[in-house]
Amino acid sequence: MTMVRSGGPLTGKRIMVTRAKSQVRELVDRIEHLGGEAYAFPLLKMVPPTDCSKLDEAISELHTYDWMIFTSVNGVRFFFERMRELGVGVDAITSQLAAVGPKTAEVLIAQGLSVAVIPSDYVAESLLTSLHQELLPGQRVLLPRADIARKTLPKKLTGLGMKVTEVDVYHTVIDAELAPEAAFQLKQRKIDVILFTSSSTVTHFVSAMAPFQAPGWLDQVRIACIGPITAETARQNGLAVHVVASEYTVEGLLDALLENLGGNGHGSNI
Repeated sequence: MTMVRSGGPLTGKRIMVTRAKSQVRELVDRIEHLGGEAYAFPLLKMVPPTDCSKLDEAISELHTYDWMIFTSVNGVRFFFERMRELGVGVDAITSQLAAVGPKTAEVLIAQGLSVAVIPSDYVAESLLTSLHQELLPGQRVLLPRADIARKTLPKKLTGLGMKVTEVDVYHTVIDAELAPEAAFQLKQRKIDVILFTSSSTVTHFVSAMAPFQAPGWLDQVRIACIGPITAETARQNGLAVHVVASEYTVEGLLDALLENLGGNGHGSNI
């Protein structure tokens, strides 16, 4: 069990974490290291697609792609799990690789691969800016993604003349088992901050909480979002957003929260 560090910049703050079960541990550990108390309310589960035929076809044709673009750590994880299940080795990948965000790149590098492009901002639009000089019309691009991924990237790549193949490598499903207890914690004003790390965590939170909402029940809560797209989703769903990270990572989110609370996130060893 992680020890909460007393006297840290988040001391006295109880923070709700809405990440998927498979990802929640890292964020909980960081909050506790900063002296806060994390309340885990994982809303998402990632599961393999029920029909893998399109994914399997793409894996069998890896040698035909000029680029593979990964937009999340989970996309990498599920893609390589399926490759292993099919008995296909990493050496079958001959294309150039691009990754949205350093964490995604790190997972690819851990597979023994090199990543040609990592944008400075960790969203699809920045990836397109970084890739623009590298892409040639007619090149084939493979996008292994979640079933709920935004369509911005494939639409713009197609607009640049690329031949884009999208494949679902995992499905994101709601996991609202803990919703009644989470709603009780909020109504009892026992939560100071809610962290949202993706648009899907926002929409699933709103869906899971719909039966429990009451006037003013979130008035005392700061809502912190990992980036502007997540923040816009929150606002569209009627949530007041107090914190938006300028660096779209867990570290950037916690730094932005500390700044909002009057602390200094830099040098916090998060």
